[in-house]
Amino acid sequence: MSAKKAGVIKAQDEELQQLRSTVTLMDSMSQDAFSAIASIATLALVCLESPAPYQRLNDIAKALETIRGKAQEGENCINSEAEEVGCNYTDEREERRWEAMRASEGRAA
Repeated sequence: MSAKKAGVIKAQDEELQQLRSTVTLMDSMSQDAFSAIASIATLALVCLESPAPYQRLNDIAKALETIRGKAQEGENCINSEAEEVGCNYTDEREERRWEAMRASEGRAA
């Protein structure tokens, strides 16, 4: 095997290892975020099913805020890891909406 071919194989092996490591980390992050979200949502639902949920509205609101925060944190962490290896998803329709908004702000200025 030539030195050039061996170098290519080594580079591919390193890239594969990096991708495997990133996917494992993303799986860990998603399990942590989604299990926390599910647990908090379950507690909020139990509270809503209690005889007087209106007495716990502040707790329910805080639970919902925590769910939102955990979901955003999980999304950001997973996206960041995907970006690190060049595999992040981009919603083209959302990008077009952002571009339209930026264009309209440019005209309004």
